[in-house]
Amino acid sequence: MPPTLYAVVKLALQNKGSRPPEGTGSKILQEAAALLNSAFRPFLAGNFNADDTEVKGILMVQETPRLIQLIQLVDLEMNPARFNYALGVGSISGKMDPEAYEESGPAWTRVNRALKEAARGNQDIVVRLPSSFLTRTVNTLFAIESDLRNNWSEAHREAIKLVRRGRTQVEMAELLGVTQAAISQRLKHARWDRYLEVCATLDELLTQARWKVLLPWDLRKDQKKKGAAKEI
Repeated sequence: MPPTLYAVVKLALQNKGSRPPEGTGSKILQEAAALLNSAFRPFLAGNFNADDTEVKGILMVQETPRLIQLIQLVDLEMNPARFNYALGVGSISGKMDPEAYEESGPAWTRVNRALKEAARGNQDIVVRLPSSFLTRTVNTLFAIESDLRNNWSEAHREAIKLVRRGRTQVEMAELLGVTQAAISQRLKHARWDRYLEVCATLDELLTQARWKVLLPWDLRKDQKKKGAAKEI
């Protein structure tokens, strides 16, 4: 029987750009953990909790695509704080309990490496999946998602918050005290339609993360590794 897979998620405040006032970083991380537990509790294998440096939690593997919703929620609700996001999919070793779990196993190794990569790279989200091909493909798309999202202005975020809650442009205009044309322009300048297209493709790809199945590219890679091992 194959091991159960989990989707481990970590967030950390960015080191670059504007930093929160000294002593408030831990509070911001605690607030982010509370926000995520409130929004995603039905989909969690391990609750989100925070320390002085990061937030961590475990999604059930079939809920891996919710990472996109998670990123959007934190970006919109925790603004102007900026985070790096990491996802690692794999098995977990040791105790597994919603309230207490150990950072041991392939999923944790992957998420820790992904978070380090995000911290020193140009995009704020990095994922590591069981398939190396899926990992490369998903990270390429997340680079586009990250560029689009990080170009949103405060006005864009105001409109996007409401459209995510199902408001019509007429309702949004009334709530924000602007014209419907202004709302349309905000969403156009935010490239919201393009962003949704990218997220829909990411959703489809991340759905595959629940299966520990190697794609042809990965199979060839594994065969090469085995051949090299035999030669040694």
